[in-house]
Amino acid sequence: MIIVSPDAPGCHSSIAEAVDSAPEGATVHIAPGKYEESLAPRRPVTLVAEDGPDTVEISSARGPVISGDVATKLSGLTLRSTDPESPVAVAGSDRLTITECRLEATAWAAVHGHGRGGLTMRDCSVRNSEGAGVVITSPLGSSVERCTFPEPGTSGIVAAEQGVLTLRSCTVEQAAGNGLCLNGSGRIDGENITIIGARKPALAVEEQASATLSGLAARDSRGIGCYLATGSTVELTDCSVERSETDGLLIASTGRGTLERCTVEHTNHHGIRITGGSAGILRDCTITGVRGTGVLVEAESSTEFERLTVTECQGTGLSATSGATPSARRLRITGSTGAAVEVTKGAKARLDNVEIERAGEVGVLVADDGAATVNGCSVLETNGSGVAVLRAADATFTDCDVHRAGGDGVHTGERGGIVLNRCRARSGRACGVRVDPSARAEVSESEFAENEADGISVRSTESVVLRDCTATDNRGAGLRRTVPSEALTVEGFTSSGNGFPDAYGLGNGNSDSPSGGNPAEVGGPETGTAEAGTEQSKPMRELTSLVGLEGVKHDVTTLVNLNKMAKRRQEAGLSAPPMSRHLVFAGAPGTGKTTVARLYGAVLAELGVLASGHLVEVSRADLVADIVGGTAIKTTEEFNKALGGVLFVDEAYTLSSSSGGSGPDFGKEAVDTLVKLMEDHRDEVVVIAAGYSAEMREFMATNPGLESRFSRTIEFTNYTAEELVTIVRQQCAEHDYQLDESAAEALEDYFEAMPKDGTFGNGRTARKTFERMVDHQASRLSVSPDTSTADLTRLLAEDVEAVRTGVPG
Repeated sequence: MIIVSPDAPGCHSSIAEAVDSAPEGATVHIAPGKYEESLAPRRPVTLVAEDGPDTVEISSARGPVISGDVATKLSGLTLRSTDPESPVAVAGSDRLTITECRLEATAWAAVHGHGRGGLTMRDCSVRNSEGAGVVITSPLGSSVERCTFPEPGTSGIVAAEQGVLTLRSCTVEQAAGNGLCLNGSGRIDGENITIIGARKPALAVEEQASATLSGLAARDSRGIGCYLATGSTVELTDCSVERSETDGLLIASTGRGTLERCTVEHTNHHGIRITGGSAGILRDCTITGVRGTGVLVEAESSTEFERLTVTECQGTGLSATSGATPSARRLRITGSTGAAVEVTKGAKARLDNVEIERAGEVGVLVADDGAATVNGCSVLETNGSGVAVLRAADATFTDCDVHRAGGDGVHTGERGGIVLNRCRARSGRACGVRVDPSARAEVSESEFAENEADGISVRSTESVVLRDCTATDNRGAGLRRTVPSEALTVEGFTSSGNGFPDAYGLGNGNSDSPSGGNPAEVGGPETGTAEAGTEQSKPMRELTSLVGLEGVKHDVTTLVNLNKMAKRRQEAGLSAPPMSRHLVFAGAPGTGKTTVARLYGAVLAELGVLASGHLVEVSRADLVADIVGGTAIKTTEEFNKALGGVLFVDEAYTLSSSSGGSGPDFGKEAVDTLVKLMEDHRDEVVVIAAGYSAEMREFMATNPGLESRFSRTIEFTNYTAEELVTIVRQQCAEHDYQLDESAAEALEDYFEAMPKDGTFGNGRTARKTFERMVDHQASRLSVSPDTSTADLTRLLAEDVEAVRTGVPG
């Protein structure tokens, strides 16, 4: 046995002496202690710590501690070099095997394998405050297993030039550079590698380097999680990136990359960014909770996605832009703050089997010369339109379903072109499908149901073709055309249960409309247009039938006529008269302000002034948040829901600085946001601010922008006693009751004597009075042995008296 011990008799006093005298393949046992030596064995030898790890320290102030020009093995040693120019261990001509050792250096690398040398490391700790941990440039193949690299001064592990390296179960922590760095033609095959807190990309693969990695975990990178920019191949399987400060994965490869079952979570920018013409495949990958776009494909990249899941991103779920041509199969995007999918700036995308849920904006947006082919897409609950094709974009959707869109189910505009085959748009806040001026559409075998505006709204003079489509139970018309055009073709159209009659006269003989090809140009009753003057449209008839409100009816009719004339002037090529459609409804509660606002929106939609005319009712609680900056977001969200219709702000005066609540600044922020949005979208929405007359006058004075935008106030006066009785009579008729004449007289006296203070509810008071009279009648008849059918329907003066005196029902 060869033993090194400076103090023991019969032993070698230095390691170099023992190595020089040892025969080939001998094992040298080193006694505990510190040795200052630089070793370069000339014959294969094994050096071991006699008492195990952490008992022997070998240090060198000049040159490496060990230079393995022949096959050399080290076990249980601590190797330390203080030479700033030299690694602590070098393998240049043969294999150097290092097991259960601690290595410390202050040079450009701690361990270097080059030339004809190979490195094998197991269960080691490598420290180098000034440079890399391990650098491999040798093509002969090296391996590093179960090793740790704490706080390297540059990169933890490097494969460069022709270096080939196998990694297993290694950890790199707090690297000042990369965790793993590959360049030149270096190659790494690895599994179960953990990289924590790297200041540069945890994994960087550049030039012509290649990597096959499984189980790589990159956490808390201070820059990009993984940077793939090679002309060769990269394969990542079961890898994860968490909490990187910028992009999770940046792929800029001209080679071919494959990612399978990889995850990216909680990055501060994009989840995956693919650029520079990259082509590759991502299978079964998941992106969760990133602060930017989930997946961004740009710069003519052509990545394929299979079973991609993107959840809870604060930007767009999947964005293709700048000439990219991605394809995706089985794509699922949930909870994106922005659009779920965007295809813009000349990008072309093919999407098959797409599931979108809870998008903060549009479900699928194709815009700015983008193009998309989408098959089997489900869009559920978007704040904006379900699908939008805009600004010279083209898209084809087949077998797609849009449910509960916050705007139009499908919207095409601004020179956009859309083809819909076997699609549905249901329960949206606006139209089922809307075709704006300069847009084109071809819709076949599609259904539009239960939307809050028209099933199909056509505002374009470009080609629009509808074949075998169905519109049912929409609150607007089934099909409405708002501009004269010979370019609308309708074949096999079915419309039923809609709130307004269809209006799409064609003039080309191809209409299947119930009125034989000449229904109204603008929605109105079956007998003519809302402008014809022979008969009022349905919402105008409903407005006229309201009890009382004669001044309100006059003012609204005047506004409607102004809008009609403005539209006629525009059609005649004349300038529109100056007018603001935003209104103040001033008056006590229960005077019909909300009802009139709804009808006013419906009339403006008939005229084509508003896209849908739907009503969005909000109060202070809907607009004002309890955190700084939150109010602008809430206000904008509610405002966007009302685009194309009416935003009704009830008790608007509570937003003024004197209203308290969540704080005056937050209310003021809501007002300021509303004023700006009203200016930016002055032709797309009507805002009606409602509240008590005196309070509304004070509210208007709090912001100069309010008075300029709300130039007209409509006063809703209290109902007279006679009008309140009429409301009660209407309630009786609606519920199969009759008001005895004596009861009517008593009821009028009761309403006349009622205080008209802040607690007076007008129409609500009348309806509540009717309900209490019915309650008393039921109690009165329940004790009568002989009750006729007439008795069951008749309300008497004593029922009114019971209400007046507060007798319980």
